[in-house]
Amino acid sequence: MFKRLAVNTGVQILGKAITVLVSLITTGILTRKLGIEVYGQYIFITSILIFFDSLADFGTSIMGVREASREEGEKQIKVWTNALVSRLIMAGLSLALGIIFIFFWDDFKEIRAEALLAWTMILFTSLAGSLGVVWQTRIRMEIKVLVEVMFPTIFLLCLWFYGGNISLKWVFGTYLLARIITLAWGWWLGRGTINFRLVDKKLISKLLKISWPMGLYLLIFSAYDRAVDSLMIQRYFGAREVAWYGLAYKIYGVLIQPAYFLVNGIFPILSSKNNKNNKIFNLSAGILLLSSIFIILGVWLMAPLMVSILAGSEFAASVGVLRILIVALLFAYMGHLVGFTLISKEGQKDMLGLGLVILIFNLMGNLMAIPRFGIMGAATVTVATEMLSLGLMSLRLKKRW
Repeated sequence: MFKRLAVNTGVQILGKAITVLVSLITTGILTRKLGIEVYGQYIFITSILIFFDSLADFGTSIMGVREASREEGEKQIKVWTNALVSRLIMAGLSLALGIIFIFFWDDFKEIRAEALLAWTMILFTSLAGSLGVVWQTRIRMEIKVLVEVMFPTIFLLCLWFYGGNISLKWVFGTYLLARIITLAWGWWLGRGTINFRLVDKKLISKLLKISWPMGLYLLIFSAYDRAVDSLMIQRYFGAREVAWYGLAYKIYGVLIQPAYFLVNGIFPILSSKNNKNNKIFNLSAGILLLSSIFIILGVWLMAPLMVSILAGSEFAASVGVLRILIVALLFAYMGHLVGFTLISKEGQKDMLGLGLVILIFNLMGNLMAIPRFGIMGAATVTVATEMLSLGLMSLRLKKRW
C-alpha cells in the first residue's frame, strides 16, 4: 500500500510540476495579450464560474470515491455509473442557475456572451470529474493526472501558436474545445468502467442525499475562496484591481494544488474499512508541513521576480498581495488533510456546519476590509479565514478520531 501511495504521490508531483509550468506560461501570455482590464474581466468570470462548478459537483465526486472504495466488481461499477448520472443532474441545474445569474447581475452586462461561453464548460467538466472518480478509487492517479495535464496543455499550445489578437470569446471558446478533446480521450481510457444498464434511481437518490452536506460545504468554500472577494473588489474598485488580486491569487492557487493532489491520492486509503491507524495521516502531515514552509519562504523572497516575469510592471501591485496570501498556504495545506480525513470518518455534516461559520466570518471580514484596505485587506481576510478553518476542523476531527 505504501508503495502504491509513493507511486501515486510521485506521479502527482510530476503532473503538478507540469501543470504549474503550463499554468504560469499561460498566465504570462494571457496577461500580456489581454491587457490588464480584459484580464480583470477574465479573472472575474472564472472566479464566479468556480462557484457554479462547485454546485455541479455538489460533493458527488468525494462521496462517489468514498462509496466506491467500499465496493468491488460490478457493485463498484454501479457506484461509478450512478455517481456520473448524479453529477449530470447537478450540472444541468448549475448551468441553468448560472445563466439566470449572468442575466440578473449587472457586473456581467458587458461580458454576458463571454460568460455564457465559459458556463458551457460546466457540463463537460462534470463528465471529466466523473471519470476522475474512477481513477481515484482505483488509486490509478497517473491516468487522472495525465488527463488533467492534457487539458491546460492543449489550451496553451493553441494560445502559443495562434498569431492573431485574442479576445475573451477566443479564450473561453478554446478552453471549451480543449475540454471536449480531453474528455473524449478520457472517456476512451475509461471504457468499461461505466455501464448505464446499472443506473439505479435509489442509488442516485442515496448519493445525492449523502453528498448534500459536502456539496453545500463546497459551495460555501468556493464562495469565500474566490467569489465573495472578486465580486466585492469588482464592485468597489473595478477590473484593474480584480486583475492585480487575481494574478496573486492565481499563483497562490497553483501552489495549493500539490496538497490537493497528495490528499486526493490518499483519500481512498483513509476511507477504506481496513484503515485502522493514523500512519498515513501522520506521514502526510509531515510532508505537507515541511513543503508549505519551504514554499512560503521561497515565494516571499521571489514574489517581485515572479510577478515581473508573469505579467510585467503593470501588475506590480500584485507583489504585496501575494506576500500576504502565501502565508495562508501553511493553513491551507494542513486544512486539506484534516478536512479530507474528517470526511473519510463520516464528517461531511460537520464540514457543512463549520463552513457556514467560516463563510460568515469571511463575508463580514471582507465587508469591513475591502472598502477600507482594498485588495490588501482581501488577502489578509483570506489568511485569517484559512487559519480559522484549520482550527475548527481540527477540533472536530479530534472528537471523531
